[in-house]
Amino acid sequence: MMSQSQWGELPLLPLKCILDHLSLEDALAATSACHHWRAALLLYEGHKETLKLRAKQLDKNVFLTRIFRKYVKRLHIYIDCNEEQLDKFITLLMPQFLDTVKLEELIFIGPSYIQQNPRIPLVKLKRIITESLIYKHIQSIQRLGFIGCGLSAVRNDEEKCTHNLAERYSRPLMFNNDPTLGGSIFSNCSSNVGAFSALRHVAVEYAAVCGRWAWLSWAGALPSLALLTLTVSGGGRLHPLPPKVLRAGLDVAVNIIDMPYNKFEDVMQNVLIPELQLISLKVMFCKTVYAPLVEHVACHYKETLREVLWADCPAADCEPPRRHVRRPPSYDVCNVNPFILLCWQCVQLQRLVIHGYWVWQYDVIGFVRLRPSLEELVVSSIYTKQAHFGDAPSSALRVLASDSPHVLDDTYVLEINKFTQFRWRPSSWEDLPRGLRARAPPAARVALLMNELARTPRAA
Repeated sequence: MMSQSQWGELPLLPLKCILDHLSLEDALAATSACHHWRAALLLYEGHKETLKLRAKQLDKNVFLTRIFRKYVKRLHIYIDCNEEQLDKFITLLMPQFLDTVKLEELIFIGPSYIQQNPRIPLVKLKRIITESLIYKHIQSIQRLGFIGCGLSAVRNDEEKCTHNLAERYSRPLMFNNDPTLGGSIFSNCSSNVGAFSALRHVAVEYAAVCGRWAWLSWAGALPSLALLTLTVSGGGRLHPLPPKVLRAGLDVAVNIIDMPYNKFEDVMQNVLIPELQLISLKVMFCKTVYAPLVEHVACHYKETLREVLWADCPAADCEPPRRHVRRPPSYDVCNVNPFILLCWQCVQLQRLVIHGYWVWQYDVIGFVRLRPSLEELVVSSIYTKQAHFGDAPSSALRVLASDSPHVLDDTYVLEINKFTQFRWRPSSWEDLPRGLRARAPPAARVALLMNELARTPRAA
């Protein structure tokens, strides 16, 4: 057994290789063990592919940036602070990543998601520093996301003087100084830079580009862009998406997050227009299955849709609608699970995930019989008796926090696997992501959202 002194005398290079296999939190704890272990990280520089920074923790971020900025590949910035703290973070820390060797992913997450409050307005980031960072890595960055945030208009050129590299990489760029364009992503006047872009996936808040459709036209012209994700959240006004604003053939994913029940019709009319080449629909934390939306998607995107996720946390027992999923008064369709129609119509469907809602076991058999192209089917709550919930008018019922999972027979599992191209197994509630459990904290929900954002459907 090694003595305490011997642990502090390990060669730096082997020690550094060991520290590289630790999580970020464990690596930071290891640097507090002794000066020798700390030197192992500082001497060879940290090699963490993913770095997550919370803007509020400025002192910690300064330390993390010093160690890991050189070789980080994926940078996630959580904006959980006030305007003054955000200004310091952007001014002091973001220019440091202009020294990064090869940044492949840059995602900003706004406070409306972190605090789980869709009423919080979009945060505006400093345009010059942010665009300069993107421009510096324009040939390597493949995924860019602005979730719950956008870019501000340029008031003056003082941002360029905050850092030598910021001044250097901002010289070829021209920036929007029109306040009406402040929420859009990228300056249209620097569109020539996009010709060198390696961006394959851009995710933006629909509200940030609402009414600024010229930006979407420019983004659609990026040579390598394969997927545009539009995130729709909150109860704000949704401007109609013009039919010809996007490049023909550009794949589009729509994420609907924490949307009030009475706004789904607006989403159907203004966002989910027939001209979209929709390949992915993810509806999270909306507290209802809105059957007309599912049928709208099945009707208009039967040739392109590849994945659907509809997920919620279990409802509190005292929540008003409880199990019964609300339907619009004018909705007059027989009591059939809307996902049955989806599986029947959408010939390219590969992934179907339903969390937080009870689904009858024979509806699940219907999914796999109607859609043999499914490669992943996850339904976390399956009930076995049709009359288990009484005369409930809906075939997709909210899971309550007090519910318990139903045990499925082995013969039922074998029946499902007769019609699948993969080995299907019932989902265990213990294995669900923390963000899908009862009373999940906002941080767990954000983690779930980030995991889904990183997932892109396989080409058909």
